[in-house]
Amino acid sequence: MIPVLMGFFAIPLSAQKGVEDGSRYGHGEDSIACIKNLSLYRENVKYKNYDDALGSWKIVFNDCPTATKNIYIDGVKIWNYFIDKEKDPVRKAELMDTLRLIYDQRIKYYKQEGSVLGRKGVDILRHKEYRTDSDIIEEAYGYLNKSLNILKNKSSVAVVATYMTSSLMLFQDGRITDLQVIEDYSMTNNILEYQLGQKPDNASLLLVKEKNDGNFIASRAPTCESLVDYFQPQFESKKDDLGYLQRVVSFMTSLNCETDPFYAQAAETLYSKEPSSAAAFALAKLFLTKEDYTKSMAYYEEAINSEENPDKKADYYYQLAFIINAKLEQPQKARSYALEAIKLRPDWGDPYILIGDAYVSAKNCFDDEFEKTTIYWVAVDKFAKAKSVDSAVAEKANNRISTYSKYFPDVETVFFYSLQEGDSYNVGCWINETTKVRPR
Repeated sequence: MIPVLMGFFAIPLSAQKGVEDGSRYGHGEDSIACIKNLSLYRENVKYKNYDDALGSWKIVFNDCPTATKNIYIDGVKIWNYFIDKEKDPVRKAELMDTLRLIYDQRIKYYKQEGSVLGRKGVDILRHKEYRTDSDIIEEAYGYLNKSLNILKNKSSVAVVATYMTSSLMLFQDGRITDLQVIEDYSMTNNILEYQLGQKPDNASLLLVKEKNDGNFIASRAPTCESLVDYFQPQFESKKDDLGYLQRVVSFMTSLNCETDPFYAQAAETLYSKEPSSAAAFALAKLFLTKEDYTKSMAYYEEAINSEENPDKKADYYYQLAFIINAKLEQPQKARSYALEAIKLRPDWGDPYILIGDAYVSAKNCFDDEFEKTTIYWVAVDKFAKAKSVDSAVAEKANNRISTYSKYFPDVETVFFYSLQEGDSYNVGCWINETTKVRPR
């Protein structure tokens, strides 16, 4: 059994150790012993022989705590090893107390409080299974919060991710309010967006940002009501703060809160301060909820023209195509916008499905009943293409294929038009696509 550190602080009064006189190694024999044990434990840690490293490490930790910062870096490795192995929850709690002491002593001698508290919080949450209540999560949350407030945009991505995890866990346990979760998400999101601005292709940042966004929405902490409760009281004092306005609009858009009057206030203020692509998109959504499609389309066009991110631009094209097809019943124009979305994101299936839907709605292209049924061939072609490039849309593509294949012309009609299965056939009108003959 590994004893905790508390029993190793009994030091003879006559000793000249570093812990007594403030020197790095102490003096005389104590200095020699410190250097020797430092070398011994570090060699063992190098090869992950933590059991063998323990004795020498304790001597260095107690007798010459300022010899090197590695005492604390290595100490965390050693103690995490023993905590992971320990099965007895009481004993594990004692080992956790020692882990806390290692972090505290590092801060005492080497400062860097923001960084060390972040590491401490991450480690404590990592071992949360040794306690069944939420106290340890709340403890870790406190350290992580303080770390983020000290380091701000310099915070490590691990601390940002773990802090939001602890926030959501505490919310689910009823320990913090939905408004606090929104506050926590807002802080972590700002940090991640700043860091992505510096390193836009960083895989770790992109992954944490994606999970942070998804977990926040899935937690059900943000609702239209809670977002308004959180942001509206700040409006008068922060209405000139672009970051604040952008967060309001972004959050409320993600939850489809565009019908709330506060959304209109925030979106219009944002556009007046900075008529960016995001601001134009916010107004496009606003006028869409008011069924003012002319204004909505104009702002969509503005958002598209000023957007540089290809994924966002593709999404704007797709949304505009959907509105034009579903609300304005202009399938030809809808197809043109959907094709623009495909150019930007060739592996996205939804625009192909939209084009198929547009073809289905284009029966007024033809007077002849046979020609009307050929539309279903090209529509099904698009649904098949959708699932071939994007497995995420396979289910809805298959549903449409099953539905509209039933409307293919029958064998007799195909024969009457001197066609055979597999022949090429051009569907005319504005569709103007070549397909294969397939009788029902």
